[in-house]
Amino acid sequence: MKAVAYFVFLSAFLAPGLLAQTQANPAPTQPVHKIRLSAGVAEKLLLHKVTPVLTPSEAEARGTTLVVVEIGTNGDVLSAKAISGPAVLEKPVLDAVRKYKYKPFLLNGEAIEVETTVSVTISSY
Repeated sequence: MKAVAYFVFLSAFLAPGLLAQTQANPAPTQPVHKIRLSAGVAEKLLLHKVTPVLTPSEAEARGTTLVVVEIGTNGDVLSAKAISGPAVLEKPVLDAVRKYKYKPFLLNGEAIEVETTVSVTISSY
């Protein structure tokens, strides 16, 4: 019984001070450095698209390559990594996607880096 009374006393004594402290010192907001964009939104920002250049042996391959792309604040592709698709098409697709140019993505009037996916389909050449 004494333990319960002591807990209630401490809770009543400490809680208002802790609550006031958390409200007086809110967590600082971190600036947004990079966000994830849907492929559809990123496609609307695409200014310049490059078609993959295929060798004769690569031209026989068919399929879709899915690429994760990081786009810088100036709209240039910072990095591109294939995550699925025919292995033979990976190099030409990545070479092409790295040359894409996007309109910078603005958040609260400030250009920020974004990450998105790009799907490149090779059906016939």
